[in-house]
Amino acid sequence: MRILVTGAAGMIGNKLSEYLCETGHKIIPVDVVQHDGVIDADLRYQATVFRLVKEYTPDLILHLAAMTNLRFCEQNKETAHATNYGITEVLTRACLEFGTRMIFFSSDYVFGKYDHFWQEDDPPCPTTQYGIDKAASELLIREQLSNYAIVRTAQLYGFAGDFVSLVCEALLSHQEFIAFANLVNCPTWIGDLFPMINQIINNGNHGIFHCVGPEAMSRYQYACEIAEAFYLDTSCIKAVNLDFSTDIRPPVVRINGASTYDTLQVNPGMLKDNLPLCSSYAMEATREQGML
Repeated sequence: MRILVTGAAGMIGNKLSEYLCETGHKIIPVDVVQHDGVIDADLRYQATVFRLVKEYTPDLILHLAAMTNLRFCEQNKETAHATNYGITEVLTRACLEFGTRMIFFSSDYVFGKYDHFWQEDDPPCPTTQYGIDKAASELLIREQLSNYAIVRTAQLYGFAGDFVSLVCEALLSHQEFIAFANLVNCPTWIGDLFPMINQIINNGNHGIFHCVGPEAMSRYQYACEIAEAFYLDTSCIKAVNLDFSTDIRPPVVRINGASTYDTLQVNPGMLKDNLPLCSSYAMEATREQGML
């Protein structure tokens, strides 16, 4: 299948593009950031998007491009909206014009106002500009397109620089690692996420999917699981409470993926089972320093 991937120069976009290539798809990588092998294009402009779709004739647009820095989005709402909603709006027009399928990469942050175990059909209740724009993008796609899928995911790990890497680096250096005891999400391994997305692509699944890990946990619990998986000292992990009067993140966002797992016939692994598969990158910096 010919797939145009937006945000292809980002960490997740790049790794997902590589994975989809390996499974036999033809990838057309696009990003506003210049990167080797990636088409440089500003997708906020309709003429640019229509030209790309007309030239490369993708069967599917996999839309990952977004500004994800929550604080920046909150402080620059118009700029964030122009990117996180505006690009979706232009891509939706292109899908209508050319009859192209869309898979939209959304976020658990379309929720957050309440502590609830969120199902796919629950109405969004975002608390941040980022979440508001993601929720608005979802609604636009649902109202305008008939051939689409919306993938909500959360707290991704499985790549250098992720939370696993940060915890390992600190503990192997015998440094204190501060982890929030009152900030809860569902850690999601890209080794589970990517096959789920590929299933949606190959099967032509329609609707909203919660492609997340099966466990909701605090950052403190998460850090302790990492330490235990790599036989590191948990005493260096300090549990603190985040001050939500100054931090804009929603405190607890628990996503229920059971219906998605059933539809896609997948069984995402538990964190403790996936973590050993991350050792090749999580411990790399330490190997380079000769600490292992």
